Amino acid sequence: MLKKRSDGRYQKTVTIIEKGVKKRKYFYGTSQREINKKMVNYKDQSQYGRVFEAVADEWEEEHFKRIALSTAKGYTASLNRAIKYFGNTPIGQVTSQHINNFIWDFAQTGKSYKTVANQKLVLHLIFRHAIIRGDIKNNPVSEITVPKNLPKSERELPTEKEINIVINSVDKPFGLFYYMILFTGLRRGEALALKYQDIDKEKGVIHVSKSLYHDSNKAVIKSPKTKKAQRDIDLLDCLKKVLPDQNSGIVFANHNNQWLSFSQYRSFLKRYQKETGLRITPHQLRHAYATMLYEAGIADKDAQELLGHAQISTTKDIYTHISKRQKEKTAQRLNDYVNNLDL
Repeated sequence: MLKKRSDGRYQKTVTIIEKGVKKRKYFYGTSQREINKKMVNYKDQSQYGRVFEAVADEWEEEHFKRIALSTAKGYTASLNRAIKYFGNTPIGQVTSQHINNFIWDFAQTGKSYKTVANQKLVLHLIFRHAIIRGDIKNNPVSEITVPKNLPKSERELPTEKEINIVINSVDKPFGLFYYMILFTGLRRGEALALKYQDIDKEKGVIHVSKSLYHDSNKAVIKSPKTKKAQRDIDLLDCLKKVLPDQNSGIVFANHNNQWLSFSQYRSFLKRYQKETGLRITPHQLRHAYATMLYEAGIADKDAQELLGHAQISTTKDIYTHISKRQKEKTAQRLNDYVNNLDL
């Protein structure tokens, strides 16, 4: 039955049976069309459960509290990737075939066996959570297998589009954090531990002498594990221009001007992700910085000092990977060019 309320909105009352219980459900809207849309969405949710992103966010909120911080960090990239792919799809409509296609397509992009297996694990945990919450009855990941003979390791870089979003989002809440890592190559903990006293604008140098770790939820400041991690890095002009005009205090502080706890850090991170749509990690941006060093012709020994690698072999390994990727891109561009010729 549809009726108009005193506030100008329409109300429709329907009788539904939910879990064997008959009850009334009320839908409100400014028009019949809006009400019908809400009824369809409600029906879809009742039949297929909530959208994947809502379930995944809920799983993250609950599960990350019960696991080690290092484990949570290891899950983050896979979680972001899954949300980006399945997003607004009702979780009950995601089939084993969809999961299989996603896993195999992901594996074909040069990812390591460990990374693909971790992606499958995170999906399995999310769908298991959906079963517990009553969204679905069966886990579509159970019968999925990870392709064999995958490479042992890889480094995933943000796309050019994602890098442009980071650059153009520096003024957004927590945008400076992402921007700084992109143009300094700092580790996440090194960036979180920065004070304005560590930034010498006149000499164009950032002094890296400490790192922030999280013991459970508490922020702990420690010296870097190696001497190489204690270093001076160049303060690029683009970063210097966007830094606040401050001489003291924590760069990335909470509202009480204290170090960020893990929950506060994640809160800032989630807000940034929501406003920008980005689902990339600080570690990916660190590798984007390494790519800039390579493309700028910075010698591997100098890059080692800027990145704070304890071993030169780590830097050379990254440079080798970048070189291989650049050659693949060149080959693809050449192929595209030749294929467009009238031969």
